[in-house]
Amino acid sequence: MKIGEFFEVIEFLGIEPERSIRLIKGNDLEKSYSLAHSINEYALYGFETRSIEIEKVLDLVKTDYNGEYQFWLVKKGERGWKKEKISLNNHDKITIESAHFFLFFKPQKTNSGFLGFKELISHLRSPEGCPWDRKQDHKSLRTNLIEETYEVIDAIDLGNPTALQEELGDLLLQVVLHAQIASEKNNFTIFDVIEGIHNKIVYRHPHVFQDWEVDGVKGVIHNWEILKAEEKANKDLISEKEDHSILESIPRNLPALSLAQKYQERAARVGFDWPEIEPVFNKVHEELGELRQAEGSDFIESELGDLLFAVVNLVRWYGFDAESILRQMSKRFLTRFQYIEKVTKNRGKKLTDLTLDEMNQLWEASKELETKSAQTGQ
Repeated sequence: MKIGEFFEVIEFLGIEPERSIRLIKGNDLEKSYSLAHSINEYALYGFETRSIEIEKVLDLVKTDYNGEYQFWLVKKGERGWKKEKISLNNHDKITIESAHFFLFFKPQKTNSGFLGFKELISHLRSPEGCPWDRKQDHKSLRTNLIEETYEVIDAIDLGNPTALQEELGDLLLQVVLHAQIASEKNNFTIFDVIEGIHNKIVYRHPHVFQDWEVDGVKGVIHNWEILKAEEKANKDLISEKEDHSILESIPRNLPALSLAQKYQERAARVGFDWPEIEPVFNKVHEELGELRQAEGSDFIESELGDLLFAVVNLVRWYGFDAESILRQMSKRFLTRFQYIEKVTKNRGKKLTDLTLDEMNQLWEASKELETKSAQTGQ
């Protein structure tokens, strides 16, 4: 595809010369899984062969643009260039008469580009920006990052795509803001962050980007740990001391349940694990027995910790996330207890007026309502 043909099409479409347009060789999409431009910019794809299926391009477009979006197919006829509007909502298979054709996209959204968002955050941190944003540093934003992360988790648990979209935006703000602060100190930039994670993902997926063979998910996880160790060795992060631990890279500030499960998972990857689930049950019973026999607050506290750790291990064996299922149980407790409060209030009583048996009856009634609701899908 000659560059001159791109400019011929640009002139044919009547695009203003001052417009910034991304020019792309369309056949490069043959091995791609996303478009090579952002939906907030002009883009012109040129194809010089029929070998690439236009339907694949349409599939890629559908992932980023909404169904109402229309773009242009430009192809060369006997009397020169001609154009045809394509709608994602209602399109048939496109017929290409010539080997040379183009796809032209106009911006769909104006505030969806990454560079524009980076400029926005940079502006907030500038002398002409926001006093609050200028005052922040990595430590002052620490709590915000944690809170936004949990709000993303809440949106996931609620199964609410709209809330998830919003909360992911709030979390992205934290990432870009931290990177902006770092760039002002000449530590690193957001592009360093992206390049680093890009290279890491490629490196840790040799079964995708190279010709490594792995035995299912377990093989992937096993290789992942080996490659992580090699990365650390290459960066001189592995201590030559004998007390180096494979658990060191796990953040110690994780919630306690998550930390316990992460330690167990990491140890299991190198073989420190029961061969089957029955000994895991036995360990829970064993720790419960030791708790019953413990005397003195220090010993009781220690045995409670052992019991909790053993239960987390049981959760891991069942393939669940301990932090998530306890959070879900806490939400069920909230719903059930609020049911007790509501019924009691409707009866003109206070909670303190009820006996424990009466509270338990309402608790069971609330559980029955949960079951019926789950069965009816309400």
